[in-house]
Amino acid sequence: MAKPFKPASKPASAPVAAPAARPAVSAAPAAASSAGRSDVRNSPIPRPASPIAGKKEVTREMIAKRAYEIWQSGSGGSDYDNWIRAERELRGS
Repeated sequence: MAKPFKPASKPASAPVAAPAARPAVSAAPAAASSAGRSDVRNSPIPRPASPIAGKKEVTREMIAKRAYEIWQSGSGGSDYDNWIRAERELRGS
């Protein structure tokens, strides 16, 4: 018959080891702190003055030319429909 397992007991006077202290970690990477600069952008991203600044102006002549091209292709409708389609295509709406 096998003997039951009995763990060895620790002596009562054994000192308890303190956990090892962790070294202090700086928030900035070593390369950034050595150069005196960080890669973080501290200013806002520049934006255009108005949302329409990037779009070109659509003139009546441009709309008329595109409406004529639609009419010539044979896939258009009435003059009014061609004009509206041309205007929509050129303005991107």
